[in-house]
Amino acid sequence: MPDMANVCLNALVQKGFEIAAIIPPPSSNPTSSAFVNYAKSMNLEVFEYDGNPNTKEMTDKIASKNADIGVICSFDKLLGDDFLKTTKHGYINCHPSLLPMYRGANPYFHIINNGEKTSGVTLHFADEHFDTGNIIAQKGIILNEKETIGTLFNRSNFIIADMLCEVLDKFQQTGKIDSKPQEKGEFIKAPKVSNVTKLDLKKTCQEIDNLVRASNPFYSAYLNFRGAIIKIFCLDYKIEKHDIDCGIITKVDKNTLEISTQDGYIYPKCLQCGSWGIFDTQSFINVFRPNIGEKIN
Repeated sequence: MPDMANVCLNALVQKGFEIAAIIPPPSSNPTSSAFVNYAKSMNLEVFEYDGNPNTKEMTDKIASKNADIGVICSFDKLLGDDFLKTTKHGYINCHPSLLPMYRGANPYFHIINNGEKTSGVTLHFADEHFDTGNIIAQKGIILNEKETIGTLFNRSNFIIADMLCEVLDKFQQTGKIDSKPQEKGEFIKAPKVSNVTKLDLKKTCQEIDNLVRASNPFYSAYLNFRGAIIKIFCLDYKIEKHDIDCGIITKVDKNTLEISTQDGYIYPKCLQCGSWGIFDTQSFINVFRPNIGEKIN
């Protein structure tokens, strides 16, 4: 599973761009050590730190490199004006949505959960707010019918890396980067999400499927069954009118587990019960022997 910062860093190294230094997440961040090791494996200088990157010590250290421009990927802390002035031309931020839509920490999840048919990526100049700076480049993405947060995450990262190389290559040739202000107004936000989300079978099949795909594989979308948590990683569904309560097992056979929802039925295809292993439908049925009429909600 590629991370945006790793993918972009690798692309810049492979394209031969001169990299003055790397600023990783704070050392307290669980992703920091892996990224630091990755950068050092490429013989790059790394400015490690604790807590806040906006200190005078850090900004002086970065400014001493006299770099032309900075790149921000997967960084969740606001950078102050002094930090943003540590390079000659500012910082390019890489954001996985078509700004100004879906500003925030997790566009991937919200784009899929909201049932969007398209997404995109944006390169923009960083300012002292999240995702509001002038737009440099954008590219749209058509979502697949079964797009998950994992597949969209990966696709977006590689598109961003290619765009970034194109923009920086043009910058090396011309010494400038064109940009335009973002549209003004209110737009859908993309805040952080919970790592665990309970599915609501009183919602439509489409809404349930959206949430499952928006969660797979980074988060857990779950139901309760016999007092245990059942994580659902993928499912099929059928829209069909019925008068059955939501969350009732209505069919069980060799390869089918049918569960009622507001407007039809869902058919889980990959499940995990508690801390047990991950099962396909047939294996889950063989192990747990669910019964028609049981509740799973």
